[in-house]
Amino acid sequence: MKECLAKKLILIGFDGGNPPFIEKFVREGRLPNISKLMKEGVYSETFPVMPCDTPTNWCTIVTGAWTGTHGITSFHVHLPGEPLNRMHFSVRSYWSKAEFLWDAAAKVGKKTAAIMWPVSFPPTCKSCIFIDGTGPGDPQWRLDYSVLYTTKPIGESYRHRADIPVKLTEASGWRNVPSSRSKPLEATIEVSSGAAMVWTEKGWESLEVSTPKKTSVKHHVLIIDSEGSGYNKVIIAREKDASKPLATLKPSQWSGWIYETLERGTLSEEEKRLDFRELPKGAFKGYFRYKLVELSRDADVFTLYRTDIFMASGWAYPENLTQELIENVGPFIEGLELTTPTLAHGDWETYFESIDMQVEWQIKASKYLKEKYNPDLLLVQIHTQDAINHQLARDIDPNNPNYDPAKAEVAWERFARTYEDVDRLVGGIMKECADDETLIVLLSDHGAIPVYKLAWVGVALMRKGLLAYKRDPETGKTVVDWSKTKAYPWRTYIFVNLKGRDPDGIVEPEDYKKVQEQIIQALYEMRDPETGECPIALAVRKEEAEILGQWGERVGDVLYYLKPGYTDVDLDRDRALKLSVEELESLRDVEPSSEICAHHQFLPNVTYGGMSVKAVFIMKGPKVKKGYRRRTPIWQVDVAPTIAYALGIPEPKQCDGKVVYDFFEK
Repeated sequence: MKECLAKKLILIGFDGGNPPFIEKFVREGRLPNISKLMKEGVYSETFPVMPCDTPTNWCTIVTGAWTGTHGITSFHVHLPGEPLNRMHFSVRSYWSKAEFLWDAAAKVGKKTAAIMWPVSFPPTCKSCIFIDGTGPGDPQWRLDYSVLYTTKPIGESYRHRADIPVKLTEASGWRNVPSSRSKPLEATIEVSSGAAMVWTEKGWESLEVSTPKKTSVKHHVLIIDSEGSGYNKVIIAREKDASKPLATLKPSQWSGWIYETLERGTLSEEEKRLDFRELPKGAFKGYFRYKLVELSRDADVFTLYRTDIFMASGWAYPENLTQELIENVGPFIEGLELTTPTLAHGDWETYFESIDMQVEWQIKASKYLKEKYNPDLLLVQIHTQDAINHQLARDIDPNNPNYDPAKAEVAWERFARTYEDVDRLVGGIMKECADDETLIVLLSDHGAIPVYKLAWVGVALMRKGLLAYKRDPETGKTVVDWSKTKAYPWRTYIFVNLKGRDPDGIVEPEDYKKVQEQIIQALYEMRDPETGECPIALAVRKEEAEILGQWGERVGDVLYYLKPGYTDVDLDRDRALKLSVEELESLRDVEPSSEICAHHQFLPNVTYGGMSVKAVFIMKGPKVKKGYRRRTPIWQVDVAPTIAYALGIPEPKQCDGKVVYDFFEK
């Protein structure tokens, strides 16, 4: 083993952390633990690898590999020889072609514990500990996503299926009803398993809106007026017996953990299309909590929040660790820190309380693992910042046409609370797990910027005769006409429909380069009808993209990146196939976007609207310089070799990055 500077590592990642925000809140004195790290260590901005998104960069951080090397090309991977619209959900360790830091460490006897680190599932190291390891909102161990049972009118919400209408009626058939000054009311709600979710331009949405619930159990709700000043208490039970409550709640109160057994059925067609191959099937015990968000005195308004339903098995490795953690730390839910459907009704407090729960669990779990298993490398990741970026980025942008200073002030305070939670996570883990021989690293994978307009890349391809759609005569649905399609878009990539490589290929190999150039020309001819601006910042052939860290069979034949303020969506997902061919052909190059912020489709140095696509890197430890601020950003590929150098362990096999020696004392 090499000479080591530090004996232990604590690596804390916060998804979507933005450098300008860190600096602002540190200046304001709101992040004491992070401020201490910066004063006693080094600080640098970081260029994400492209695409500048979650799975690509969390994989790079622990492999030191460029996208072209590890092969995690955004949230979906396309494999050569498969239909061009066939994608595999990429947030799985087996899609990485590069060795992970924990595997390299294990070769020299070092043990890793990783908590919620994306792309670490399934486990690749038998001697390591893994908790979760999928990605934000992943369906792997979820029996259902969070919902709201409410008497309010159903409107647009972050997850369109999250609001479940409830009708209250006079209670009947209940036993052991407590004294109530007003007539008791009741409702029956279903707790059920559901479909997976997928990211769209509106946020996380259910894969199958109309999919019937797979299984459900009924919970009975009794509402009483216990004090004579109006309805003020809710009793939830499996049967109509108030003496056997699962929960007794007043407004703003949370229940304890409730367990139910639900069955997850076979994969839906959409789940199969995205290759959720490991989703467990069968009956599983799951757990969740309720919160009584609202109950008006006249009971006209009743809103009950139910968290995600998470399996009580499977989410930790080794397998017996799951039950051990439930008993000693408490039940775990990946994604508690993601935005809750209560935001659609203006309730932010429930969201912040959920973040608090996640932070507390991670601190307790880190302490427990440290005391019982004493890992050499402790990795912890939380997804808070990315979630709120997608909600509030526009509100703080002075360039927003609808900018409102009062609204911006509220948004800044909400941003600050999420960064304070990360600061509390850092402080808690340092207190419980760090000593003078520990290397402590705090970093983010990417930042984000506000966006306002949607660049329909597929429109440009259709106009040039490179992409075609038709109506399926049997189903009446819009489908790709592969017999006329030369180019197919999928986020920052465009694939040439090549003969001999792609199942429906029509482009002759000798015309490959010509079609690439036609695609690039079509992109650069796109225009924003309001400004006349081309929304494309850069479009290049695959052969020219090595300088961007992109190469290999999984990368598209043409790569493109947008100018700040624009976002994109490929024309085979989300809206496109819900439109008729005539509607598709009438679309403009650029339209208003319902997406609030983005990061994946930009070059990594972009700054816009007071935000940045760049990420954050802070490090403190033995032989690390104190109070050092790097003038130029590092790259995410440099993180793994720099950590390996400090720990005296081998770099991961396929590491492309370099040690940032100027972080260390001579």
